[in-house]
Formats: sequence, C-alpha cells, structure tokens
Amino acid sequence: MTNNGREAQFNHYPLNNTYPTTNWGHGMVELKWWHVAVVNDGRYTRMYVEGAPVADNPKRVSQGLTTLGLPWLVGGHEYAGAVDVVFHGNVGDIRIVNRPLSVDEFLTA
Repeated sequence: MTNNGREAQFNHYPLNNTYPTTNWGHGMVELKWWHVAVVNDGRYTRMYVEGAPVADNPKRVSQGLTTLGLPWLVGGHEYAGAVDVVFHGNVGDIRIVNRPLSVDEFLTA
C-alpha cells in the first residue's frame, strides 16, 4: 500500500531488468475487504482489484520476478537497509501459485 494506506501498489524486480517495476492501484475505501491479485504471465505483471485491472499497469516487459536476495514484504518497503511499514490493516489470505491465473480463477466470490 502507499503511504496514505488507501491504494494498492506492487513493486517488483523482473528477471530481465536491474531496476524495479511498479503497478499502482486506485483509491480504495477504508474499513472494507478488497481482493487484490497480481499476475505475472512471463511477459507482463498486472495487478487487479476486485477482478478488474488497475489503470496504471506498466507496459514494460516484466519477465518473471526476482528478490535480489532481499526478503519479500507485504505492507511495507525497504529503503537503504531500513523497512518502512505503511499498511495498517488485515490480510486475509496470500496465495502463490506456479502459473498465471486468469481472472475467472481468482477467489473473489
């Protein structure tokens, strides 16, 4: 989430680049459950909120994902060796699968 805690953001390092790519969501109402999904199909990384693609999905090729040897973070980010927690809420479920899912396979029901 961003510093105001109301819009989803996914920052990642693709295997084919040495700098990060960021997907930005839209403003989201507080105190409501939201389904957020991120899918990398081997070419692009797309973020979805409630099954709809966000408006600011990068058009840049993003082949796979890497960690650069750093921990994977949810609700925060690392800068200059320090972790900044910016999400203050609840996470109900995180699922990682070994293939790209289509929108109709999301657990939104």
